[in-house]
Amino acid sequence: MISIGVFRKAMHQIAAKRGDLTLFALFKRANGLGRWDLVASAPWLEGGTLKGRSELVDLLAKSMGRRRLSELARVETIPSDDPTVKSILDSLPVDDDDAERRIQNADYFGLQIDEAIILRAKRPERKRPARKAVQPAGAGASRQRG
Repeated sequence: MISIGVFRKAMHQIAAKRGDLTLFALFKRANGLGRWDLVASAPWLEGGTLKGRSELVDLLAKSMGRRRLSELARVETIPSDDPTVKSILDSLPVDDDDAERRIQNADYFGLQIDEAIILRAKRPERKRPARKAVQPAGAGASRQRG
């Protein structure tokens, strides 16, 4: 049995350290021998690359420990613009404070999934840079001519 609380805590710790995740989900593949895959997507995470996967594995290991991490069959990073990620965001939105969404017998990322547990499926809010205060043209230090 997979411990959802451990993965939820790791998700929150990673988000606090690196930024919000777009997708954070566990998938049990039909041919996965009963083990779970962790799938994640985020604007700051290089989806589908070894570098992105390594970064995520390191963050997970620091949060939950290598032993717990080794219980997963795979850890995958997916680009945020992936059509399946977009579909999940539109049809199965899950915010950080929501209960996880559980799906059975579905097809995601071209794989037959027996069970999915979606802990987050939400586009991160864009943080706008702070605006500089606009000052009137004559508000600067005055020059004296003489």
